[in-house]
Amino acid sequence: MRLGGAVTAVVAVSVLAGCGGDDDPGDGGDGTPTAPAELDVALDARLGTGAPTGPEYPPGTSGLVADYTVTNNADVAVLVVERRPADITPSVDVPLPDTAESSWVYADDAGAILVTKEVFATTGDTGTAYRAPAVRLEPGESLTGRAFALTPLRRIAPDAGTFEVPGPDALPADATSWSFCVQVAPDPGEPGEPTMADHTPDRRLVCSTAADLPPGALGGDR
Repeated sequence: MRLGGAVTAVVAVSVLAGCGGDDDPGDGGDGTPTAPAELDVALDARLGTGAPTGPEYPPGTSGLVADYTVTNNADVAVLVVERRPADITPSVDVPLPDTAESSWVYADDAGAILVTKEVFATTGDTGTAYRAPAVRLEPGESLTGRAFALTPLRRIAPDAGTFEVPGPDALPADATSWSFCVQVAPDPGEPGEPTMADHTPDRRLVCSTAADLPPGALGGDR
């Protein structure tokens, strides 16, 4: 697919697992805190516009597209969120097919648009473990993926009463840029198919360099 106005960005994040957030890093069984592991993950993202893949959307559908590669340069396995969780996706004025390209859309506190694949923290003890499909990357492994956000953009975020979603409740009409972000974390070694849970320790967003929003992305003529 040809991408209009594409921007390529390579971003590396270095995270100390067990540092930051509310999770206890634990100990080695003798009361000595476990040394944090350095998490080195690189995101190579190409941002542009285009159509979604697959038959789920009608012909002529277009939007923001991020084609990306995530590489695990750490010496520990990591989880990478694969898609927006379908079970907590809200209803909006258009259908939102559940595909591997499914993404959240919201604005950060600075007013920039974020297209993301992540699982949000909850506002309290909900009694439920919310999970997003994920891919496990062993040291040295990479994955490729694609994210799509239908234009004109709608804010697509889970229920604010249950989840902590950053930024304003509506997309800013004067937003001029957007980025793609994907959530990563050290693999906690849970059995079964890999998922990222709202309680997975040391979750972090890795984000691309910002690109300009195309004209009309927010529904106007800008």
